[in-house]
Amino acid sequence: MYNLMTTFIRTLWIMLISAAVIFMPSMAYAAEIQMGSGGNLVFEPNEITISAGESVTIVNGDLPPHNFVVADHPELSHPDLAFVGGESFNVTFDNPGDYEFQCEPHAGAGMKGVIHVS
Repeated sequence: MYNLMTTFIRTLWIMLISAAVIFMPSMAYAAEIQMGSGGNLVFEPNEITISAGESVTIVNGDLPPHNFVVADHPELSHPDLAFVGGESFNVTFDNPGDYEFQCEPHAGAGMKGVIHVS
């Protein structure tokens, strides 16, 4: 009887944990963009398409410092300079549209891109 009860309780816990993991809200990850990819003054990739509500991970690559500034959207921007390689942050795009972005210190060198949100 004790073994049967122990097995039942373990099975119940496994089912509850599985249900929590399956139905728990999660961030919809869409893509990763690297700043200063390969030691160049570029975003890689510099153009992507995602769905509304998805997030993009911005990763600082080589040749820092860099930042990520979205034109006309300060709420999506990270204007502080990232100095450490591998430093990253997520940006969630809730509304459809085309979002042009740049690295302010290197925009003149062409470090720009666009995220299309459908």
